[in-house]
Amino acid sequence: MTDPFQHSRPDDQPLLLVVDDTEDNLDLLEFALKKKPIRFLRANSGAECLRIAAHQHPDIIVLDIQMPEMDGFETLRRLRANPATERIPVIFLTAAKKDPRSIEEGLLLGASEYLTKPIDIDELLVRVRSIFKLYKMERELEETRAKFMAMLVHDLRSPLGGIKSVFELLIDLSKEGRTFGPEIIQIVESALSSSTSLLDLVNDLLDLSKYQAGQVQLDRATVDISSVIELSVSGFAVPFQNKNVSLEKEYGAGLPLVSMDPRKVSQVVTNLVSNALKFTPKGGIVKVRSSSIILKKGSVSEPAVAVEVSDNGIGMPQEEIPLLFTHYRQVSSAKKVKEKGTGLGLAICKLIVEAHGGSIEASSVQGKGTTFLFKLPVGQANPQS
Repeated sequence: MTDPFQHSRPDDQPLLLVVDDTEDNLDLLEFALKKKPIRFLRANSGAECLRIAAHQHPDIIVLDIQMPEMDGFETLRRLRANPATERIPVIFLTAAKKDPRSIEEGLLLGASEYLTKPIDIDELLVRVRSIFKLYKMERELEETRAKFMAMLVHDLRSPLGGIKSVFELLIDLSKEGRTFGPEIIQIVESALSSSTSLLDLVNDLLDLSKYQAGQVQLDRATVDISSVIELSVSGFAVPFQNKNVSLEKEYGAGLPLVSMDPRKVSQVVTNLVSNALKFTPKGGIVKVRSSSIILKKGSVSEPAVAVEVSDNGIGMPQEEIPLLFTHYRQVSSAKKVKEKGTGLGLAICKLIVEAHGGSIEASSVQGKGTTFLFKLPVGQANPQS
């Protein structure tokens, strides 16, 4: 059989992680692949697979189903739950040649292919090469899409900004005493509102395209996150007053300073507070808290800060919570409020927080309110003295 890797370039070798609890199987496979242009990693448990995958980012994982403590199905679930490993293609290994139930469950969990033991090396190489080619094409397509989106957004932003400026000028002139009919003023105000919304969408698309393309440039500074929160929420004084919603702030004492991009973290806080206000009825309460925590990543612990934004508003059904950070998706509760968003804000928040090495999550009870919590590792910052 023709070697599917024979024309591969040295810099085009897939990094393969093979997971099997039997060391002899790993030894045999590593020996069989030794002279092939393929890079080989090995793990003898599901836990070790998760750790290596998160740090080494293999191109493909060959995962045995039958393993003690954590089987292949649970390992795959955890791989898909981690943003760092959720898109890595997985080939399942089944012990029996006819195991439709295992095959079906694996494919439903997101496995790309399956092979049966004992492994046919030629078949494995063909499958790996096929998946690797497809994976590379998907990445190239994503990069092309992101570049096109960035170009489109840049081209739209300038004329939209100009239109918005004209409307603002007309309104300012009317306030200075220039005479315009009420119908003209109403039309201009409506056009200004529409162009502002469109410009917000363009800016969100630009941010999203940059973040998805891995172009998140963090302008880090070592700062007190409570001061960033305070500056972010200060601009909401009038909207909260107009809606008769209370804003309660509780900043933890002696928080460690954090190495972060203050402007981008402020964007996250602003978006979360804006959402909370939007979905909180008259007389409601929005609470913003910051606290010091310890993040645990496997056996490693590190200091971090947590920021919580909660409200006692309309909430949402539990099944819709996973949709919150999905692009262009708005939950059913969004239909119950007058203010409309782009459907991108929370997706951007997630990308910003993850770019800082942190995480964001949400919880909600329908009719009682919603809570967003994001955590940021301290990073290079020193504890506050």
